[in-house]
Amino acid sequence: MISDFAKEKVLWTKKMNLKLVKFMETKPHIWNRKHPKYTSVALRNKTYAEFADKYGNVFTGLAVKDRWTNIRTTFAYNLRKLTNSLKGDGEEYKINWHLWDACQFLRKGNQSLALSALENEHEESKDLTDTPTSDKDASEEEEFLEDNINGSISNMSCKSLANNLLDVFKGVQNDVFGLENTKHGKIGCALNPNRGTKRRLPQDFNNVCTPMDDDKFNFTKVPTKEIMFTLTKDNKESEKHAILINVSPLNRYHSLLCPSIYKRLPQIVSQDSLKLALEIMLFIEDRELKVAFNSQCAFASVNHLHYHLLFEHRTLPVEKAKCKQIKGSLYCLEDYIVPAFYFDVTQVIDEALPPISKLLVCLLQKSIPHNIFITLGQSIKDPQQNAIRVFIWPRKSCSGMMKLAAFSIAACELAGWFTMYDILEFEDMKREGLEEELAKWKYDGFNELCEEIKWLF
Repeated sequence: MISDFAKEKVLWTKKMNLKLVKFMETKPHIWNRKHPKYTSVALRNKTYAEFADKYGNVFTGLAVKDRWTNIRTTFAYNLRKLTNSLKGDGEEYKINWHLWDACQFLRKGNQSLALSALENEHEESKDLTDTPTSDKDASEEEEFLEDNINGSISNMSCKSLANNLLDVFKGVQNDVFGLENTKHGKIGCALNPNRGTKRRLPQDFNNVCTPMDDDKFNFTKVPTKEIMFTLTKDNKESEKHAILINVSPLNRYHSLLCPSIYKRLPQIVSQDSLKLALEIMLFIEDRELKVAFNSQCAFASVNHLHYHLLFEHRTLPVEKAKCKQIKGSLYCLEDYIVPAFYFDVTQVIDEALPPISKLLVCLLQKSIPHNIFITLGQSIKDPQQNAIRVFIWPRKSCSGMMKLAAFSIAACELAGWFTMYDILEFEDMKREGLEEELAKWKYDGFNELCEEIKWLF
């Protein structure tokens, strides 16, 4: 399944690039964030496939998506350079890119958040774009990337940020081995002693709605070297979303998304924060990206709103589990080790949010701890379409049990991805042992809960 998402080698000529730009100009739902269908995954995939069809499908819609992303990235880069040059007294930045004039329509609509994220992709995608690569331009690119770092760390060089990332991730073992097959696939298990020894001391919770205590640790107190970048909409400080290095990562590249970080919100999912997480999934469109959330009393370690961003190329057991409909958009996992609710987000995100929020509010009102795991995969409604897949586990409370020696049962573990802290436990662990530990945390009244919440849908 992963091979379906491999990069295709397509020779894009200047004429093909221009045709693609002109085609996309007529499809504002692809590039205009204000368009009502902007967040529709299904419509995006259909549009990419439509352009591929013009060339007899010698390449796929995914190749079109990749090329369009690179074109937008290059436009964002040049726009940034031009804008910065106009602010000073120096010479205006000269743009020689052959698609510059054709891409001017991208200035329409509110692209602030999208362009900010696209600019940070430039370094990874420059081999597929037409940006010059001379020594002078390489120096300019470094300055460009530094400009995108949050103001609080604007004096920090890209090199020092990269070194900090290396220091954090070098101790992480990224090799996950699969234990024996379960009916849903292999449980992944990796040894990571640093997660158990260097992790900040987790906070303990007595209920799922504990207000934030500003005297305790929160993410506004992290050193600047842990801030990778921020996403800001309309330059509002209160709406600044931070992407932080996780100093005790589960695996390499494990980071944290802190929505509206300076609002100091407690670890309770808000509709706006969930929308942001889903939009990031939609924007990146990478099956390896996983988003996880642990509520209070469900192994959240800090009472400050945050989501986990992780990358894992293996297909996890939860991604193979079958689902059955309860009512309307509400589904549940069928015969999985730990029962969970499921939502299939294939259309406009704004339409999918209310049902998910209804369930989460219900869990909060009933003081039920919960874990959320979000990934990309096939829609259960239409296997030919991609979907953002949202799994929500009601579970037993971990209050008073925050210090397990071997591992903790949080969102990733419920999805079938274990990180173990103790080498002896790691070497002796069997599949049956992990499944038994998972089963201990399932919510005993799940079937009754399903019946109770039907009226919400």
